[in-house]
Amino acid sequence: MSECVGIIVDGDGDFASLRNRFSNGFRVVKTDGPRGHTAPPADIATRSRKQIAILRGFRCARIVVMVDFEERREPYQDFLDKLLTAFAAIDFGLPVRTAVPNRMIENWYLADIKYLSAHKAFLRKGLRQKRYEGTNGKAEIKKCMEHGHSYSETKHGPEMFAILRFDAARKNSPSFNALLALVQPGKAKA
Repeated sequence: MSECVGIIVDGDGDFASLRNRFSNGFRVVKTDGPRGHTAPPADIATRSRKQIAILRGFRCARIVVMVDFEERREPYQDFLDKLLTAFAAIDFGLPVRTAVPNRMIENWYLADIKYLSAHKAFLRKGLRQKRYEGTNGKAEIKKCMEHGHSYSETKHGPEMFAILRFDAARKNSPSFNALLALVQPGKAKA
């Protein structure tokens, strides 16, 4: 079996989106550890051991742990630094890095919302592209929904992520660009 990139995600919507788009050469698993809006970075790192062991069993050469920033009160960069320190303090036996949407995965969808709105019937047409990094992505996506549609993380999220143009989204979202740098996007469906 060839080596793969393992990705550990938090919620059902993140899992569905990434598993659909990152398939060949990737393994996506959900965490059972503390992730929520208040989980300390050290707890996130130590409780990732089980999923990392599972991904090692799949011969993953590298692991990316994805956790949303959400409503944390500390500055985004401080949280990133604490995660880096927490994961660096543990020898997992292979490289483990972190990817943190600023603030949630919906911010990554919004990074190409102009294109998505032209291709998805559940989104209002003619949406303009702007920077959504650091905003409440879920609230912004809900504003973009066509009348009569309610946003569903597990239904609409994977549909948007499936056609998200990585080259465009990475320009509008530094946190998405950081993820792509970790997973080598040439292996993802473009």
